[in-house]
Amino acid sequence: MGYEVGSEAYYYIFNQAFEETVKDMAYLDAVEKSGYTVSEEAVNRRLITYYADETGKFSKRIYNQTDKATRDSVTEGVEKTLAYTRYTDDLLGSSLSVNGEDLYGAKTSSKELGFISNMGRKNHSFRVVTFDTDKFPAEEAAKWASSNMEKFIKYNLSVITVETQSEAESLLKQLNANEITFADAVTEKSQQYYSDAQGKISRPYQYQIEIAIDNKDDVSKITSLEKDQLSPVVKTVRGFSIYRADGAATPADFNDEETLNVVLTYIKTNEHGYIEDYYINIANNFIAQAAKTSYDEACEKFGVTYSDTTPFPINYGSSSMYSAAPTTIPVLNNLSTNADVLQKIFALKENETCAPVLLGTSITVFKCTGIMNDDTETDMATLKNRIASANNSSVTNALMKSDKVENNVWQAYFDNFADFGD
Repeated sequence: MGYEVGSEAYYYIFNQAFEETVKDMAYLDAVEKSGYTVSEEAVNRRLITYYADETGKFSKRIYNQTDKATRDSVTEGVEKTLAYTRYTDDLLGSSLSVNGEDLYGAKTSSKELGFISNMGRKNHSFRVVTFDTDKFPAEEAAKWASSNMEKFIKYNLSVITVETQSEAESLLKQLNANEITFADAVTEKSQQYYSDAQGKISRPYQYQIEIAIDNKDDVSKITSLEKDQLSPVVKTVRGFSIYRADGAATPADFNDEETLNVVLTYIKTNEHGYIEDYYINIANNFIAQAAKTSYDEACEKFGVTYSDTTPFPINYGSSSMYSAAPTTIPVLNNLSTNADVLQKIFALKENETCAPVLLGTSITVFKCTGIMNDDTETDMATLKNRIASANNSSVTNALMKSDKVENNVWQAYFDNFADFGD
């Protein structure tokens, strides 16, 4: 169609093609198993439009001028299309109706469209304040680390890692007998899972060493080494290792920027609850201040800003059937799939504030600023189209989750289309 398609677009094209192929196979297989066959009359009715002249009538001349291979291909395509639509019409319905009643598809209650139309009419608006946990201050990290100083002792070690225990035991004997130097063993035998090319450990802090050791009781065999002393063979998460102390360990220094960055990384990865508690406490103080003075004064005092939302309904999963949370406030992008937060904030009465909640990576405060009903009537044709679209999406999702489907689209894209540059 003339579009220039970048490599990143190929995944979406390929994925769509795969999904359509799965649907095609599933639908046609179901129709075949049902015993239904497309009648010759139905095929001919559809073919008339293919061989029609400018007046819209069947043209024998156009038919005769079309080569047999093309005619056979067109006929086969029509038969397949009719079988496919037989399934979709019966399962999902179609636009055909008799006396106002849908001709195909599951029959529905006369009140169903009205019920669906009324969903999402109760709208709430909120004032939103966020405290971003990604901005956890370094000085607070240092406070936490001061009670866990041993985790951030930096060890001066080298390591050799091989695949099997027997290989490691044999190598340790050679090292102790001076039959091979440590440096040569690193170069000739070591898998560099935990070290650089010279054998220096790449993750030297105690908590990083603990992560690498399979049995935590073996950690002391490494951390207690004297200078130039070799450890016994230690089973590591990947392979078997022999450690050597190259010098004394360095106590944790939280005035050192490198150490402080390591602490921050550790806390964000392993102690996120501590960070959340820190911001929940701040958020509670903010709520108390706002109640005492005003949101404006509280925001100024705590160095944050608030945002007011437009009214929107509770809409788990951002259903296309009705409005979703506004996207103008970034944190709300995490709202549609968080049932717990949705329940809490939509239970608020007007001018009521909920306790701080975790939404995405932010501790967030919601104050309900209004509750109203949307009286806008939804056009029935539009509503039917939305229902049809939702049904089609549901069918696709169900098929793609089937244990009969093996989805290797990403791997195929990665192997054939992905372009990660030089």
